[in-house]
Amino acid sequence: MATVFTTFFSYKGGAGRSTTCLNTLPLLAQESGANGRAPILLLDMDIESAGMTYLLGMQDEFKGQFDVKEFIKGEENWPQNSVGESIQDHPLYKHFKPVGKKLGLENDNTVMFLGVDDSSNTVDRAVIDGAREAVLSKFRHFCVNNRVRIAVADSAAGDQFSARLAVEIADKLVFCMRPTIQFRIGTFNYLGRMSMRVGNFGDDTDIILLPTVVPSDVEIDGVRQLSNAAADVAKRLEQLGNLRICKDFISEDCFGINEISRFKWQEGILYDLQRNKALAEDEKTALERYKKLARIIVE
Repeated sequence: MATVFTTFFSYKGGAGRSTTCLNTLPLLAQESGANGRAPILLLDMDIESAGMTYLLGMQDEFKGQFDVKEFIKGEENWPQNSVGESIQDHPLYKHFKPVGKKLGLENDNTVMFLGVDDSSNTVDRAVIDGAREAVLSKFRHFCVNNRVRIAVADSAAGDQFSARLAVEIADKLVFCMRPTIQFRIGTFNYLGRMSMRVGNFGDDTDIILLPTVVPSDVEIDGVRQLSNAAADVAKRLEQLGNLRICKDFISEDCFGINEISRFKWQEGILYDLQRNKALAEDEKTALERYKKLARIIVE
């Protein structure tokens, strides 16, 4: 299969984007048949907050090392190796660190991670803008030539410059949003702006609109909030033009990923947890939604 470039994104922070990405990763490995020779590459593109680096407990692994900030500067000379050469021999690949077992997978090299050195200086936006086109092009060639199954970016929020880079490279953009009214309004304002500059990030980008941290249905002032939110999102979608938006998670029967009680206090990986313990009902439901998301991305 051709490399699928996937970005997990939200217009603002607090949408559960990194947790959603983390829980989808092992299922993406299953669906795509990823392995050590044809891996998933994961990049923490949230260079100011480094959420994925923290979730994986990898903050010390990248201190003083080549990290995502160095990657997006585009200063390293990556050779354009031929299709079929071993990915393990490529100098860029050697900067990635294996995290497959952290995700509950048998092969540690199935998912390789490039995180953030949170102790290093931030990157000047002018440097990023100057290198952006070359970095995207080189990384695409690298992934395709080395049989990378899926390249996953956990993006920064909104219009941060590293977020723009992560969005521009995406074939599949998982757009996370809480079901609250502020998130619904803000998300669709952002999508409206995207529709006006669609050519700037790719006419072939599929947007998977994904409500996240969806609470159990309750009534407020006599209104069922699940029905209300699902109807509101569906109506707003009708008003958008020229964006390819997957609506598989926008119905009353399947409205995004449900809230998980465990994750309010301690984020986890449901795929791994199910191997050692019985999952609670909210966890079982969420795991099935994560599986659905993985299938949509791979398809």
